[in-house]
Amino acid sequence: MWPFYTVCSFGFFSYFVYKIFKKFYHLKIKIFDDIYLDDEYVFLCIKIKFEDGSDKQISEEILQEEINELHKKNAIKYTIIEYMFNGKFMKFLSYNRNVAFPIYTSNIIPQTYPYYPETILLNEEDITCYISPFLGPLCNFYLDKGVLMNLEDVLMDHPNINNLDLKNGKLEFISNETPYEGKKHIIKELPCRLIWKRHAAVDPRYDVILDWNTKLN
Repeated sequence: MWPFYTVCSFGFFSYFVYKIFKKFYHLKIKIFDDIYLDDEYVFLCIKIKFEDGSDKQISEEILQEEINELHKKNAIKYTIIEYMFNGKFMKFLSYNRNVAFPIYTSNIIPQTYPYYPETILLNEEDITCYISPFLGPLCNFYLDKGVLMNLEDVLMDHPNINNLDLKNGKLEFISNETPYEGKKHIIKELPCRLIWKRHAAVDPRYDVILDWNTKLN
């Protein structure tokens, strides 16, 4: 009988230790995954759209000279680099055939209070999953890189792209929860290009208030 009690006690103790370890192990991993001392880029592929409507996908990084040679043979409309940035899927579109990678040469300094479009609607249809990868690390559609993206180009993977009305109606941005103002609702009349400015979502004066509160606390 004693061996039976011993085995049961050992089994219960092992299960208890396992549950405790699992709980704190996952907590540690979650925290670790959210911290990047240096920006981490992972190249996925380059998609090329030609002026004649054809396209090409390249699964490895190429030199700028190589993309220029392709352009001479068949005019390129735009290129899209698909990549992972600190664990997030992103896309960089260039009308100048810019295929330099990584996208940024120095670390991105994240905003203390990030504001970004959490939901994007095209004539009341949710297109967030197609648009959000183009926001980039700074959540501004690479406006800092001088890119002005056409809506039809970033929706190239939409299964119903040919039936979407991109010239009539409205494009709506609903932001994440912002301090003091809650969610912001921004409406753009079609046709339009994709532009998201930080100050369009929140009054910059609130940043000053938030910074002071942080210092006081």
